[in-house]
Amino acid sequence: MGAQEPAFAMRERVACGAIIIELHGELDILAEQELGPRVDALTERGRADIVIDLRRVTFLDASGLRLLLRARHRMLCRGGRLRVVRGVPRVSRVMRVSGVDAAFDIVDAFPPPAPAAPAVPSVQLVQTEFAAAEEPGPRDGSVA
Repeated sequence: MGAQEPAFAMRERVACGAIIIELHGELDILAEQELGPRVDALTERGRADIVIDLRRVTFLDASGLRLLLRARHRMLCRGGRLRVVRGVPRVSRVMRVSGVDAAFDIVDAFPPPAPAAPAVPSVQLVQTEFAAAEEPGPRDGSVA
């Protein structure tokens, strides 16, 4: 039998000045053991802005929660900022039922959608006709 691919993955990138950690698949004990050191390395930076994206996480258990809580603790100790992008309903439910969702700044997307631009009144072009001012003098074409 060949080796199976892990049921989880992680990708890091930078967007809008924040380090984005995209987690994929099953966040269980094996994922925590494998990904924990990488997440720890990213959260070592003082005053960093980190976003953990859970949108592609399909399973979350106590080990996955521990990974998230450790990242939160490390960021708080270093004066950084940690936000979590809301996961699928099953993942959000595990966070809510366990009571840890209140510990995180949870957003629906990152970067957040740009605020709507204020409405600009439409401009109407107004064409104005100006009549040439008549000069005083005779109108019959004679010179005075």
